[in-house]
Amino acid sequence: MEEIKIKPNDIQLEESILGGILQDNKIYDIVEPYVHLEDVWYTKRNYMLFKKMASMLKTGESVDYVTIASNMSENEKKVMDMYWVTGLAQDNFMSEHNAEQYAKKLYEKYLLRTTIDITREVQDKAFENHNEVYDVLSDAHSTIGELIELRPTIGFDMDECMNKAIDEMTSGSRNMVKSGYFDIDKMSGGLTKGEITIVGGRPGHGKTTFLVNLVSKFIHQGLKVMLFNRELPNSELIKKLICLESGKLSYSMVRQSTFGDSEIEELEKTKNAIKLLYNKDKFAMFDKVKDFKQTAIEVKKFKPDVIIDDYIQLIEPPRGIDQRRLQLEKICNDYKWLAKTSNASVVLASQLNRHLEIRGGKSIPQLTDLAESGAIEQVAENVLFVHYHWKIDTKKGDANRIDVVSRKARYGMTGTAKLWYNGDKVKFYNDETEFTEAL
Repeated sequence: MEEIKIKPNDIQLEESILGGILQDNKIYDIVEPYVHLEDVWYTKRNYMLFKKMASMLKTGESVDYVTIASNMSENEKKVMDMYWVTGLAQDNFMSEHNAEQYAKKLYEKYLLRTTIDITREVQDKAFENHNEVYDVLSDAHSTIGELIELRPTIGFDMDECMNKAIDEMTSGSRNMVKSGYFDIDKMSGGLTKGEITIVGGRPGHGKTTFLVNLVSKFIHQGLKVMLFNRELPNSELIKKLICLESGKLSYSMVRQSTFGDSEIEELEKTKNAIKLLYNKDKFAMFDKVKDFKQTAIEVKKFKPDVIIDDYIQLIEPPRGIDQRRLQLEKICNDYKWLAKTSNASVVLASQLNRHLEIRGGKSIPQLTDLAESGAIEQVAENVLFVHYHWKIDTKKGDANRIDVVSRKARYGMTGTAKLWYNGDKVKFYNDETEFTEAL
């Protein structure tokens, strides 16, 4: 008879966390990032009580035996009797000091259960010779990565760490990616490999054009670049690249297909230059990748120096997570892990929420204006906003001036890079001299 194996779980640990919250409500904020998902909890009753406490705390109520009892429905009382709730805090040694350790341990049990399920699914898909096995393998890679990260360290070698740090300090450029815009690089030193930069902006303020300019700057530095187009088709991005790399062709002309003989000659010349510069070993672009799993698969195959994603809110949300904030948090954390494991600098475009227009149409964006700002901003090394004054007020703004505003620079300082701009040439310039010389 085949032995029945029970998946990893620790009901006593679950109850210790619940008892800890009952004793000290501040513990909830410590454990919540690890245990907010229902699947983390092995026991339905324990999750029901956690969900009840979470709901009360979010509305400003304190949580104790009395308030829990007064908030329970008759059906809930059948599952969670108050005798059981009262006993949760007895012999409970959880405190603020060890709360995170307890929560990590519980989350680890959940990851182990998930690993069991995923590996079984990998086996089934592999036997079926099914293409979906690659999606499942990507899930397994992320889950195993999280498990490894949660395990205690096996040791620390000061000599090895010191040598690596000195090597990075003396070689400098190896771990940094320059944007190619002097004032932006002055603020942060550039973009760090293994880190995330967020780029936001109002619709029509040149956010995508700025990203295309970054692609060009990176390619001309000899870097490997990967671009995910979530909104525009690849053909539209190619049109922008043609105008940008040409420096002569007009974007409106390209869009309307109104060419003379000289423009056709320039188009052919630019096409050949782009094919040589943006070759398959240096550049990859996708417009039909919907979810993060496939994104990660393509990144692992191409091994880029820079990943650019336009834009993050259009990534298909992960299964099993309903709240938009949690969906974005999961995607951002997965991208952070991907940046670290692939040693790539990641640039993510983001929508803005409605706070900016409520505050005033002419306001310069703030961190809180990012859609789901808390979920996105916390993983970012840099947060930049493209702000085009002329688009808001043509009387006060200059059609050829555009700002890139740094609101967060983890390794530098915030500020504003005042750039020059020619929308019809799809081009951002460092300064007026560079702009004038290009006319």
